[in-house]
Amino acid sequence: MIPAMESVSSSLRLLAAAGCAGLLISICAPAPALAADRKEAAFGKGGTGAYLTRDQLRGCLARQDKVRQQADEMTREQAALTELKAAIAKSGEQLKARLETLDRTNAEAVQAYNDEAGARDKQIDDYQARVDAYNAKVEASRAEKDAFGKGCDNRRYFEEDEIAIRREKK
Repeated sequence: MIPAMESVSSSLRLLAAAGCAGLLISICAPAPALAADRKEAAFGKGGTGAYLTRDQLRGCLARQDKVRQQADEMTREQAALTELKAAIAKSGEQLKARLETLDRTNAEAVQAYNDEAGARDKQIDDYQARVDAYNAKVEASRAEKDAFGKGCDNRRYFEEDEIAIRREKK
């Protein structure tokens, strides 16, 4: 009777071990399944390597927003500068036409012409100052874009992290 007990107890041990192994498998199995179910995204074309942490992703998203905002500002400013340049060119043509018909014996007419030419010169100076400021902003924008490229471009992240970060902003 003792030998039979040993076989029952060893059978129970095997069942218990198999049960524990099954329990361990069921506990560990969902974790890889969850990672596989997570949708990934990337800046640029994507890449390999470690995923961005939420803090890193938060920084990259902020930097990306800043790059986009600066690009929009540069586009608007460039359009305004182009318009101002055209207006200055037009006023120059008008002044040139007036000069041809200017009565140089009339002091008031000469003074009015000189005042308009002075106003145009001030417009040119203001335009040049805006161009210089624009060029400085372009350089800063390029630096920000390069920093984004080095730190974030072709880096992977999980979409759920991006969604959570965007919800935080609201």
